[in-house]
Amino acid sequence: MIELKNVSLSYNKEYYALYNINLSIQKGECVAVVGLSGSGKSSLLRVIAGLDKPVQGEILINKTPLEEVDFISQVSVGFLSSKPVFFENKTVYNNLAWALKIRKIDKQSWEAKIDEALSALNILELKNKKINKLTKTDRKLVQIARLMLRPLDILLCDDIGINPEEENFEILFDAFKNLIKKDKKHKAVVFVCNNFNLFKSLATRKIKLVSGSVEEDLGVLQ
Repeated sequence: MIELKNVSLSYNKEYYALYNINLSIQKGECVAVVGLSGSGKSSLLRVIAGLDKPVQGEILINKTPLEEVDFISQVSVGFLSSKPVFFENKTVYNNLAWALKIRKIDKQSWEAKIDEALSALNILELKNKKINKLTKTDRKLVQIARLMLRPLDILLCDDIGINPEEENFEILFDAFKNLIKKDKKHKAVVFVCNNFNLFKSLATRKIKLVSGSVEEDLGVLQ
């Protein structure tokens, strides 16, 4: 489904964020990308999402060049960012409704879809609260709910700071697990992971990046 052929990404002439990446990721796979800070983990997600353009190489989605893919009608991609963007002065409902509107989802179904996503994460009570009034944990949960509104072909998850030492760790981990497992067989999942042991149970494959290159690509024993 996702193919990277000889992909390199450079932000300046002296430094490669990614160098000669060759990967193939299929539907049903859940790939954990590990590596030290600066190893290229987030950059890998960004080139797959089309947010950054490689200086060389090719990215294909379902054998179609990335730049030719219509992400509204052909392929549904979700990006879970470490820095989510919201309309801060709007309610949770308004933010989720906008996500449905831009994808031309029938307006009559908005309420039901939003209620379903919020209820799945036990945060229905946040529906009419403004984003700028939410706690850090609730913002992360709303971001996850936004991605649960629609079927996804590709799910890309940057490090969102789920820390086992945090008080609300179990809540966030369960929400993240629900997002990954939803329609699991029908989508390809790639997520950045700083603590692989913590997320090992979710992964079917582990890729280790070192200095922007793939050093290790292994299946994971469940």
